[in-house]
Amino acid sequence: MTPFAEQKLPPHLLVPGFDTWREESGLIFVRGARYAGKTTLLNALGERAAESGALVLWATGWPGEHGLPHGVVRQFLETPEETHGHPDEVFAHAGPGPQDADGTPPGAAFPERAYRRLLDLAGRRPVLLAVDDLNYVDAPSQHFLRYLARRLKGTRIRLVLAERTGQAVSYCEDFRTDVMRLPYTRTVRLRPLTADQLTAWIGEQIRAVPGPPVRTAARRIAVAVHELSGGNVQLAGLLTAKYLAAAGRGGTAPAVDAEFRETVRAMVDDIDVPGVSRGARAAAVLGRFCSARRLGRLLQGDTVLADRVLRALDDLGMLRGPQVRQHAARALVEDPDFAELPDVHLAAARVLFEDGVPVEHVARHLRAAGRIGRPWDPPLVLEVAHRALEEGRTEAAGTLLRLARTAAGTEEDRARAEILLLRSEWLADPPLVASLVPSLTAAARNNVLPAADIAFLVRALTVHGFPDRAEELLPALRTADRKPQEEAEVLLAEALHGVWQGVPPHRVPPGPHRPPARDDTSRRLLTGPYAWLPTVLHRIPRLLHAGDRQGVVFAAEQLLEGIRVKSSGVEPFLFACWALEAVNALPQARKRCLELAGEFDGRPSPVWTSLLAAVQARIAFASGDLDGAHRRLGQALAHKSWQEWGAKAGALAGLLVEVLTERGRHEEAADVLDRPVPPAAFRGLNGVRYVRARGRHHLAAGRLHAAVADFENCRDTLAVLDTDLPAVVPWRCDLAEAYLRMGDTAGARHLLEEQLGELPAEETAAEGVALRLLAAAGPAERRIPGLKLSAEKLERAGSRLQLAYTLAELASAYREAARLSLARTTIKRAQRLAQQCDAGRLGQLLALHGSPVAPHDDVPLADHTELAKLSSAERRVALLAIRGHTNREISTRLFITPSTVEQHLTRIYRKLRVRHREDLEDRFSSALVGLDALT
Repeated sequence: MTPFAEQKLPPHLLVPGFDTWREESGLIFVRGARYAGKTTLLNALGERAAESGALVLWATGWPGEHGLPHGVVRQFLETPEETHGHPDEVFAHAGPGPQDADGTPPGAAFPERAYRRLLDLAGRRPVLLAVDDLNYVDAPSQHFLRYLARRLKGTRIRLVLAERTGQAVSYCEDFRTDVMRLPYTRTVRLRPLTADQLTAWIGEQIRAVPGPPVRTAARRIAVAVHELSGGNVQLAGLLTAKYLAAAGRGGTAPAVDAEFRETVRAMVDDIDVPGVSRGARAAAVLGRFCSARRLGRLLQGDTVLADRVLRALDDLGMLRGPQVRQHAARALVEDPDFAELPDVHLAAARVLFEDGVPVEHVARHLRAAGRIGRPWDPPLVLEVAHRALEEGRTEAAGTLLRLARTAAGTEEDRARAEILLLRSEWLADPPLVASLVPSLTAAARNNVLPAADIAFLVRALTVHGFPDRAEELLPALRTADRKPQEEAEVLLAEALHGVWQGVPPHRVPPGPHRPPARDDTSRRLLTGPYAWLPTVLHRIPRLLHAGDRQGVVFAAEQLLEGIRVKSSGVEPFLFACWALEAVNALPQARKRCLELAGEFDGRPSPVWTSLLAAVQARIAFASGDLDGAHRRLGQALAHKSWQEWGAKAGALAGLLVEVLTERGRHEEAADVLDRPVPPAAFRGLNGVRYVRARGRHHLAAGRLHAAVADFENCRDTLAVLDTDLPAVVPWRCDLAEAYLRMGDTAGARHLLEEQLGELPAEETAAEGVALRLLAAAGPAERRIPGLKLSAEKLERAGSRLQLAYTLAELASAYREAARLSLARTTIKRAQRLAQQCDAGRLGQLLALHGSPVAPHDDVPLADHTELAKLSSAERRVALLAIRGHTNREISTRLFITPSTVEQHLTRIYRKLRVRHREDLEDRFSSALVGLDALT
């Protein structure tokens, strides 16, 4: 460590007007805490005096030598090379011996003889007497110094005294009072350095360093140093020295290190006041909530000690107001020898709790303590945690509840702590939820938990992928005795379980429960933006039954608008999406999903993130954004594994299979289908979605009978569920498509007509798909009008992928009708949409059935010496002719008339000097490889 004093801090920076002191006689009395620069100032005064020819005599008081008579005076006079005398003559009759009542030695002539000796020395040259640590000067020496101080005027003797303030024991109170009354006494009170003082000193240090203007640079460094050190001379010197040394190596700002922290601890431990070291660490633990009153309570009510602690720290520059500066506090709290730290944290937490400080700060101290102990007990911790939950401070509540859970002595206390912990962390910490499931399920079976807590446990089990445990608790929950205010919680649990399982909309919420009454007793436990959820949940099925699509959408949008990811549960979001999906209006949630995703503020909830991603994936798929849907599904599974989705794993896997199938990644889709799906997934619509997606995969792979079996399975399951959602699960369209591929046109037409009859009045993508398939099943003359109507419906529905399929069929119909210009325009539009959707499967179909030659087909052909003579159009015709296509096939392929093909061939023969098609193939067979790459 490099103390500031060793760096020769100029005394004029410590004390304004220092330069004028050497011209004054008399007495200078310096007061300041340890490390305030007293010794530095005395050294500077001595050096100045010595430079002017004065004799400088030094003495220092020591605690262990306070009882040694004349110890300080002997330090002055027992210096033969300086005093040229025999000090024994001075002390011959001075003692040691019994002292008088006033503390003077029995030899009354001693002060006079010592004074004369000093006058003799001053006759030859000026004399400066410097006494450091006056607190510990022995009584006879104090008597002499008092005698001398009264006789300084008119002599060439100057006296400089330094007292260390803030000490537990000081023997100079009366002496100080007497000396400070003298008219020629100059008192200097040393305080921590100001930023201006540091600026001046640092400016002198960096004057020779190249860079920005010295004053600007010095001020910037001084402000940073003062912020860290509080102006403490020792710390400021340490920081400045290290900064200046590091500046040449690229250092940019003063920094705190281990040596800084060790210095802080050493200075605090060196304060000679009992209890201050411990009190300083207690003040550091209190942090920004420290005050003299709170610190006194933390020190067992010793307010006197608290005042002393704060004064001592203030003298060291370690306080900002009544609080310990951040880096000094950290140094004290992180002291490895601070064995009482956990107990101090516990006491600090109790003090702050009693003062009504926000609970997160109470929780921080309890977490730092790492245990529950006096003056805390588990019931009190649970009370604080419950208050934190009511205030929405879930992180603080989680901290408290983990501690209460560990300290609980009974099953009831443990269950209460665990259910509150589940409420606070169920959206943020899935592993914790999994760890709580066994004990809380057992507590529910043992009737330890009330109905409201069991209901919440059912909700958590449902969302976190424990469907069997949730099913196990539901019967007991429905028959359990419950208070009126618990009715809504039970209804909410049953509704969430039903929605997660995929129960059809008209059957949610299950059971004969009435909606909550309008009095506040049945809503008391439902707080926040979804207090009206039970009422809405009863209303939505009625709106669906009445066909009021707008009413359903409005209710769902109201739910979405009221959600706040920091304070709301996931139930409103799930219910809103469930309602929107029931009326095929899920894209209405797109904007709100984006807004909710932006509300996490760096602390995303895995549950929220995965749910939002899953819904966004379904929205993206509905609009034809296959790449976006795939990415969103990846996010959903990254934050919530297959097992944690429980019953919803079926719907999620089904969507992923559909996305991969449409992207042409059939092997990956098959891999997804190989994964096990929980049996709970097949108890509702989740299983129907999964089986339908599997059927679509079979259909794309040409396994028609397997596809038919899956689509018929969907039909039968929906019948068992007593529901039919033709716009959401269009199994009739799927089955009709399979029938068409198998040649059963009549069966397909019957299903499609039935589908169109079941669809709601609003335009849906399912209607456009049904019209496309119906056109394929109908007579040729009605095919183009039917496909055009399908395209219009799909375009208005925003389903780009299905629109691309329809456009591909329409281009084929145009081509068969010899409307080649329209065919060319339509197929190009279908290709653009397929590329935008990243629809690999459709792209492959377009390439196999009627897609035009790629626009860059002439790049390698143009490099061929003889073929380069041909125009671009001629090269396309030549390519197909070399490959053996007939004129009609070429015209169909290139969307041109057969006569145009003949005209092109005539020019080709002439330019290439050949007579027949066979000559083209024989002559240009070497170019076929390059040509094939373009088709």
